[in-house]
Amino acid sequence: MKAPFEIAELIFKYLNGNLSGVESKVLQDWLDEDIANQILLNELQNKEKMEEGLKFFESIDHQTAWENINQQIDNPVIHHSFWSLNNIFKYAAAILITGIIGYGFIHKKNNANTTITKIKKPQILKNDVLPGGNKATLTLGDGSVISLEDMANGTFKNENGVKISKKEGQLVYEILPSEKNKTITFNTINTPTGGQYEILLPDGSKVWLNSKSSLHFPTAFTGKERKVELTGEGYFEISKNKEMPFVVESGKTHVEVLGTHFNVMAYDNEAVSKTTLLEGSVRIGIGENRKILNPGQQALVGSQISIRTADVEEAVAWKEGYFQFDNEDLTTIMRQLQRWYDVDVVNEKQIPDKHFTAMISRNTTLSKVLKMLEMSGELKFEIEDKKITIREK
Repeated sequence: MKAPFEIAELIFKYLNGNLSGVESKVLQDWLDEDIANQILLNELQNKEKMEEGLKFFESIDHQTAWENINQQIDNPVIHHSFWSLNNIFKYAAAILITGIIGYGFIHKKNNANTTITKIKKPQILKNDVLPGGNKATLTLGDGSVISLEDMANGTFKNENGVKISKKEGQLVYEILPSEKNKTITFNTINTPTGGQYEILLPDGSKVWLNSKSSLHFPTAFTGKERKVELTGEGYFEISKNKEMPFVVESGKTHVEVLGTHFNVMAYDNEAVSKTTLLEGSVRIGIGENRKILNPGQQALVGSQISIRTADVEEAVAWKEGYFQFDNEDLTTIMRQLQRWYDVDVVNEKQIPDKHFTAMISRNTTLSKVLKMLEMSGELKFEIEDKKITIREK
């Protein structure tokens, strides 16, 4: 089954008469899968239907969109402004954005550098809430606390043979070969609600921290293992070292790797922690229970460990700069929005049992995210004093 992005591109080319022979066959196969697909294509050729979609997209700040695209020339990171709600708008939105912004830009997602999104803040309207950004504090071994958001780029600490510096939203640790490391100290980086940050550890491993998370780690790795402690959510790209496994402790979850890419989500207010493996191999443990995770799998850890096939893109969407929901319940969606926008839900216990499928930029103001969810026609969202009220229409 083709993804909406792929079908959107094919339909866009079809409407403009630019389909190749191979692409025509792919599109025809999709149309043959379900009569609803043929109906959908007919609807997309309906001028009135398309004008309805265009009215919504007229509210988008096109100047900001183009500025974001220009930034991708030097920093090709995907920023999705794409949303879908299991109806005609799922594809119409993709086609509109494909046409306005260019489908080549959208498909940079597949080749994007693994870097947390760094783009300008959008304008904010009354009662609206800006998205989060690169914000964190670093607690050094001597107990001093540094705000990384307020600090200028450059080296700010040489500690026991380790140089610590800030480089455009990244905290970097480098072992100085000319100096002998005498004492190992521990540092902790904390991201607030609405914050994210990237860390380059002294062994060359990279960690991306999501909002409301922390990582406790040594300034240099010694001994038989490289051990760190995580709260919240983090994405890891571990440098290989067969002699010294990398260990992530997160609550009850114990993750052991040699060299791999994986995501750990272990927030206190989530029912289970989730470890998703992109490549390599990891061993998941809770107590004496141990299980091996293979690429494309996800381990859910509660009182026991269960393993299932993962939606890898959904698991790491936050790191690539967007929210991705695949038939996700509204309660789970609201928790993500609360962590990123630093807001509360007024009637949290009365959240309707609704499910959404959507892909939305994390650089979007809260009002636009909620407006996209409202397009389902079932709910109404209101923002006041950084509080969201949800009502059924």
